[in-house]
Amino acid sequence: MVVNIMKAILWDMDGTLVDTEPLWGIATYEMSEAMGRRISPEVRELTVGGTTENTVRLCANFADLHLSEDDVTHWVQWMFRRVGQLFDTKLPFRPGVTTVLQEALDAGIPMALVTNTARVLTDQALKTIGRRYFEVTVCGDEVSEGKPAPDIYYAASTQLGLHPDDCLVFEDSRTGMTAAYTAGCRVVGVPTDSDLDTPREVPLLRDLTGGEADLSAFNLGRVRNLYVNYPQR
Repeated sequence: MVVNIMKAILWDMDGTLVDTEPLWGIATYEMSEAMGRRISPEVRELTVGGTTENTVRLCANFADLHLSEDDVTHWVQWMFRRVGQLFDTKLPFRPGVTTVLQEALDAGIPMALVTNTARVLTDQALKTIGRRYFEVTVCGDEVSEGKPAPDIYYAASTQLGLHPDDCLVFEDSRTGMTAAYTAGCRVVGVPTDSDLDTPREVPLLRDLTGGEADLSAFNLGRVRNLYVNYPQR
C-alpha cells in the first residue's frame, strides 16, 4: 500500500499564524468611520481574509460612497499605514504554531506563507514571525486574484515545485479555506470564531481531533497525521 506523504506545509498569516485579525478589525472600523459610516459587525465579518481593496470597497458601499480608482488607491494606502502602525505594537502567535514551525524547519519540511496581505505589510510582519521558516512567501498583491480565488495557492505550490495535493494548508477564514480547497490542497480549518460559516467541504481541526480548536497540543508528527488521514474528496 502506498502511503501519501506530506511534502510541505502552507500557512495563512492573519488569524492562523499570528493573531492579527483584531488589529485589522480596528483599522477597518476606523476607516469606515473616516468614510462617514461605521460598518456593522456583519460587514466586518465579510472583510475577514479578503484583500485590502475588497475591504475598502465593502466599507465604501456601506457608506454609499462611489469611489474612483484613485480613491480606492488612497484608502488602500490609508489601511496599509494604519495596519502598519498596529503591527508595530504586537503580533502574538496563535497557540502551538511556533512548535510546529520549528519542528518542520528542523525536519527539512518546506513551508510557505500564503496571505492576502500586501507584500509591504507581510514583510513587516515577517520580522516578528521569522522569515527563516519559509522557503516561499506569496502575497495578495502578487497574484491576479487574491483569496477566495485559488491563484495564490497555485503560485505557492508551483514555487515549491509541488502539486497542490502534496501540501497541507492551515486557514482560519472562509475566504482562505475556499482558495486552498479550490486549488486542490489538503486544507484544515482553524477558525478562531466557533460560529464562523465555513465551507462544508473543508474539515475543521476541532472535528478531526474531537474538539481541539487550535494547535496548542500539536507537534510535527500530529500534523503529518492530519495529512495522511485527510478525508477523501
